[in-house]
Amino acid sequence: MVQRNLKMHKSSVADEGECIVQVITNALWLPELFAQFQGFNDLKRKKLKSQPLQQADDVHWQQFKEEIECLAKCLVHYKMKLGKQTNKSNTQTRSAKPPRTVGNDISVEFRAKTPFKLFDEEVKTCDFLKPILFDESVHLASPFENRMQMKRFFDELSLSVDVDLYRYCPGGGVSTIMFVAKVPSNRSANDAHIQPIRVIAQIHNKLPEYHTRAMKRELRQKIGLIAKIQPGILDFVYKELALDASVASNPEMQQRIKMISLGETGLVPDLRELNTGRPSDNFDVFYEKLEDVVENVTVAYERRHGVAHFNHWISLGDLISQAAEKCPEGTLVPSKSLVRLRFTPRNPYTHSALNFTSHIPVQYKIQMRQLRVQHQNQHYCAAQFKYFKSKAIELGPDAIMLCCDDKAKVPVGDPGVLVSTGVRGSKTLAPVSELYIEYEIPLDIEKSFVRGQVNVVVNDSVFQTSGPFRHAAIMCTILAKHGGTDQRNTLESVKCAAICIFKEMNLDMLILGRCTPGHSWVNPAERIMSILNLGLQNCALERAYDDGMFKPCNRMAQIRERTEKHPELKPVWEASIGPVQKKVEGRFQRLKLKDVPLRPFDPISDENISLLQCHLRSLFPEMDLTKLQKIYTKKIMSYHSYLEKHCRQRHYTFQIRKCEDKGCCIPPTVDCQNFTWLPNPIPDGEHYKSYSDVKNQDATEEDRPTYQKVESTERKNIQKPKGNLRSAPLSVQRNADEPTHDASIFTAQNARSITECCECRKPRVIYTKHKLTERQLVQVSLQLSEFDYTCGSYITTPANKLHGVVHVRTQLS
Repeated sequence: MVQRNLKMHKSSVADEGECIVQVITNALWLPELFAQFQGFNDLKRKKLKSQPLQQADDVHWQQFKEEIECLAKCLVHYKMKLGKQTNKSNTQTRSAKPPRTVGNDISVEFRAKTPFKLFDEEVKTCDFLKPILFDESVHLASPFENRMQMKRFFDELSLSVDVDLYRYCPGGGVSTIMFVAKVPSNRSANDAHIQPIRVIAQIHNKLPEYHTRAMKRELRQKIGLIAKIQPGILDFVYKELALDASVASNPEMQQRIKMISLGETGLVPDLRELNTGRPSDNFDVFYEKLEDVVENVTVAYERRHGVAHFNHWISLGDLISQAAEKCPEGTLVPSKSLVRLRFTPRNPYTHSALNFTSHIPVQYKIQMRQLRVQHQNQHYCAAQFKYFKSKAIELGPDAIMLCCDDKAKVPVGDPGVLVSTGVRGSKTLAPVSELYIEYEIPLDIEKSFVRGQVNVVVNDSVFQTSGPFRHAAIMCTILAKHGGTDQRNTLESVKCAAICIFKEMNLDMLILGRCTPGHSWVNPAERIMSILNLGLQNCALERAYDDGMFKPCNRMAQIRERTEKHPELKPVWEASIGPVQKKVEGRFQRLKLKDVPLRPFDPISDENISLLQCHLRSLFPEMDLTKLQKIYTKKIMSYHSYLEKHCRQRHYTFQIRKCEDKGCCIPPTVDCQNFTWLPNPIPDGEHYKSYSDVKNQDATEEDRPTYQKVESTERKNIQKPKGNLRSAPLSVQRNADEPTHDASIFTAQNARSITECCECRKPRVIYTKHKLTERQLVQVSLQLSEFDYTCGSYITTPANKLHGVVHVRTQLS
């Protein structure tokens, strides 16, 4: 049996179809073939032991080899056929038109009239050239059992009239569509070619076409640029308009949408009733308590336009936690998003408002303000900060990344006078909150750095003023428990404080960085300020009663002067402001960052700051710690020699690193080769190079945009035109004497009037150093009435007496 089947492969294979048939046939005897192969192998081992192999055995092995090679060729041919079919299918799928269309893939056959009872009566009664689709349920007593029976039926089809038989196969495994059209018996050869085209034009829109994925994808992209429509609805619209007969991605949804389009909306049930895992009545107890909590809060902060802002809850999570405390033990608590849907929508006319139930008359609102200014070094500092984060990732567990921000003052009223934390105008005496973030350094720079432990310190702005050494002492406290600043690292006091941190914590390397002016929003610590605002919104604070001892004092300086004269008043002030600090700390403790509660720290005492400054006294004995300005420190040689040996100073970074001298510095605690200086950004076209490209380069700050300050010499070289300036062209007048603008002029206190640009119609502010007299105001009015002002130009001509006195901003973005 095996040998007989093997001989089948010796016959020539006519085509790929016969090859595939042989492979499928031989698959049935393949196990028997391997069994015989195993028998041959056993027989060979026995004969090797007993006697040499006979020539007949070699013949059997040769025959077995030929059969295996023939089988391999069959499999190769089958693989090639499958590859061709796959390529053809992929080509059709990526095509922007259907693989088969009605106009190009319909075949026509003429059938002469012969008596035939099936399908004959309807064709005889219809008009000429009217297409009639063949329907098994109508034109047959019983449907076809298989496709072969259908093929034979139409091969033998004969009617009592002359007809044209049309065949159209859409592809994709769909049965061929058959239809006929009655034709005249005596038509000409020309009509035989034209009439089928007319018949196809009549039935073209009734025949289905199977569109490719590329065609559907093109429509989704076009519609996505105009409106946002759900994919299921978009597929339904496409099928209805384009007569697409391809299989839907979700047939059940398409059928449901079709029934809705026909008006049967009652057949679409609310599927939420099928959610047996979390029935909606599980949270009824919580919602009842939540409504009671909201209704019991009667005190609200009244605003204009009839809006009342509750001042009892910090955030939505705080509201949920307070309602959950009043629920019985074991009560299920819904998520924040589910509770928010019980509120009233902010805008009832939007589509998202349909998701809100309005069971609780509360709206969830957040007020945000953010103003940003441009700076020449903003992209330079952005690249520097990216290097900073890449350096932390490179060091891995050997690095601690800390970011801080300060001077967020909280207004506090005098005893008996509550002052809102959002009050504007003159600020009252207030505590200052300082923020420190201990980062969880990720493994990739693309991941978020805004995660970790947030530490908050609430200081008294009168006696616990923010300064470099206070920052240094607080950072040493944080690093000591678990082990950047926002100040200018070009100041000598900041450098000295950094040296104290470096010595106190025995660090191997310390890198300080700062932001460009006006770009403190880049500092990740500023993002935490929005969370702290939740704890301070809609609340009012006042100091404890102090017997009116500080009532005459309206400024912090006056309080300090009074306590210097009367030292016994300082404990009274501390007792007055202490409860406010504790209250603010308590509200901060209720806040979280990524589900990690904020951690408050006690203010640092002056004794701890003095202990930290001992490092400066030991390193630089001749330094006066009360005079840490550059005019005094430049005379201290030991200080400058330490900076040259251990530090690297740049405009936006300040770095300290241990030297190799064991007599000067303690050996590094970690044997790491990555303790190299943080490089400066190097431009690469319009952008800056990556950290991996510049980390081993010792670049200077020449690539910083504001590194070179080129003084404008154009004004010195311009010769003033002789004669009357009024007769000269306006461009010559402006170039003749351009006034130099001082940045201090453009402040709110120097704003005197406004003018309007004749092109953009925007108002522009007019500034003067001193208040204008009535005569000068008339001159400005005459100047504006005589000339049209445009943005970027000067407000006066050089011939005017007010030229250089009245200013507007000429550098406008």
